[in-house]
Amino acid sequence: MGYQDRDYYQYDQDVDLRPSWNQRSAVTQLIVINVAVFFVNMLIGDVTAQQQGWVNDLMMLRPDTLYQPWNWWKTLTYAFAHSSSGITHLLFNMLSLYFMGRSVEARYGRREFLRIYILSALFCGVVWMVIRGVSGTGLPVLGASGAVLCISMLFVYNYPKATVYFLVFPMPAWVLGILFVLTNFVTQPGAGVAYDIHLLGILFATMYFFLRWNFSAVQDPQEGVVALKKWWARRKFKVHSPEDRELPTEQLEAREADRILEKIHASGKDSLTSREKKFMERYSQSVRKRKELES
Repeated sequence: MGYQDRDYYQYDQDVDLRPSWNQRSAVTQLIVINVAVFFVNMLIGDVTAQQQGWVNDLMMLRPDTLYQPWNWWKTLTYAFAHSSSGITHLLFNMLSLYFMGRSVEARYGRREFLRIYILSALFCGVVWMVIRGVSGTGLPVLGASGAVLCISMLFVYNYPKATVYFLVFPMPAWVLGILFVLTNFVTQPGAGVAYDIHLLGILFATMYFFLRWNFSAVQDPQEGVVALKKWWARRKFKVHSPEDRELPTEQLEAREADRILEKIHASGKDSLTSREKKFMERYSQSVRKRKELES
């Protein structure tokens, strides 16, 4: 199978918003987790008209959490709990994540996508906790809206001309991005909607995109140690096995291309070094030439 045929090769592919379901994708797994938490809370959380249920109470973020360091883990868990007063809160967040998140995950890779999602949720939670904790105002907050809006805005920034639908109205993605910003700026706080969390999610996406952030260095500490050892070993010497010396050049290039494609799949094409990008460009041209000669 040629590298152009890999399902995670994104250099020449346009955005695709058609419904599909990949159980191994980060988007799918995040949706499953959010839906599972919602139904667990509904089933065993003792939900009433006045109470969100003990599962949501355990996970939601409150202004006074700022003064409770033992509860700071809630700056992340709030993003996986949704209002038990109806399904619309969960539904709109998960639909946005599903339709826009898949293209963003394809753009940055599964691992980087997860880092963006988790860190944006954490950023929104921490900043909201500090602001609300200092002011002493605000209701408890829960929901994935901040992280989902971050992903949605990254979609807008990466694919501004893609056609999307707002309700039933088609429009370019950049118009939808403007609507995201305006509706959260001009709408007066109320009805239990955390507009400040929404704006923080948009801010995080804007900083990530325009400051060209990449969180590939954020990984498991043990993996980091292993990666450091490999990097140091490459600095000192480069070993080629006898088998490698006997391999034809085409096979060695194909092996290197597979390694780079696995890196794209794991961390997105922005994680590639300039050398790896140039290699892929040369390799792509050579593959095309070979195919032309064979045909």
